[in-house]
Amino acid sequence: MKKGVIVLGGHIQGLNIIRIYGKRGIPVILLDNNGLNLGKHSKYCNEFYKYENSDIVEMLLKLKSLEKYRGWLIMPTNDLQVKILSQNREELGRYFTVSTDEWSVVKKCYNKIETYTIAKSLSIPIPWTIFPKSKEELISNKDIKYPCIIKPAVMHTFYDKFKKKVFVCNNEKELLDNYIDATEVIPSSEIIVQDIIPGNSSNQYSVGLFYSNEKNYNHIVVRRARQHPTDFGNATTFAESVDIEKLKIKAEKILKEIRYNGLCEVEFKYDTRDREYKLLEINPRTWKWHSISEKADVPFLLSIYEKMINNKELITVSYKESYFKHILLDTIMMILHKEYRESKSYDRDKVQYAVWDKKDIGPAIWELIYFPYNIIKR
Repeated sequence: MKKGVIVLGGHIQGLNIIRIYGKRGIPVILLDNNGLNLGKHSKYCNEFYKYENSDIVEMLLKLKSLEKYRGWLIMPTNDLQVKILSQNREELGRYFTVSTDEWSVVKKCYNKIETYTIAKSLSIPIPWTIFPKSKEELISNKDIKYPCIIKPAVMHTFYDKFKKKVFVCNNEKELLDNYIDATEVIPSSEIIVQDIIPGNSSNQYSVGLFYSNEKNYNHIVVRRARQHPTDFGNATTFAESVDIEKLKIKAEKILKEIRYNGLCEVEFKYDTRDREYKLLEINPRTWKWHSISEKADVPFLLSIYEKMINNKELITVSYKESYFKHILLDTIMMILHKEYRESKSYDRDKVQYAVWDKKDIGPAIWELIYFPYNIIKR
């Protein structure tokens, strides 16, 4: 039997991993701690296993008794899964093929303080940033300009508690109040105070890559034109391919420095004040809009599968004009936000839809059914 793929997490990211592999005849199973997911409704999902809380390793080790899953490629879809896989890579690697890199490498992406420190050493621009280790150190800093943000070095604990990625601070009182709130959830050593780069997501860009052994196997650069929320979004609703070579070069530079191996998204924002593209973060995994690869003719997922399972290389050096659109959420964002209303036309045949697929309509139907629940939860 052909070795398949074990996908962790069944929302839009996971759904499209399932579809991309499934359409190519590669068997796929899904693990998720949430039964209300889209991926399990895809006709390309061979099996769905629900696990409790964050017991991913325990669930995977139960699967090892099923010989048919031996050697399968494990694909995570969120930061916590990445951490768990990376820190248990040796044990899991006895039975499966783990797509996540070693923890000594991954932690340089996982913890933004380490990411920013490395970027500065390479002269890759970042927003004005400090890492105050105490309230007293924060108060004593006279270089802080408002508005600014407080954000965590490691996102998932902060986001689970506050349901937002950052605290916006308009004055010193808000800064101190938000600092105190943040330290009740995460240690002070993980707090970042940062300048706000003006503008919404129209100035936000990402490089998606499969990078391994200091080689760029496949890549695409996109402008994340619309997102939810509009300022510090956690969900891209519309993205378009762009040709900005310098962003690819910056991404390759930092990935080479940390010796990264695997799929990742390197995020930047264009600062109109000094005309610099500034590094925001590195996501060491797939990302929401990765399925744009289907229209761009960039085989990210097949490439990592062939490399890790069959030791074959699928190298591409260019990509086609392409777009990603999450119809449901993007329509809502355009209705609610005037600046997001489309001002130019594009070829609909070059659009990869996040959920809608006329050959696999189950997930789109269930997205509408789950929508009220997801609005409340998120």
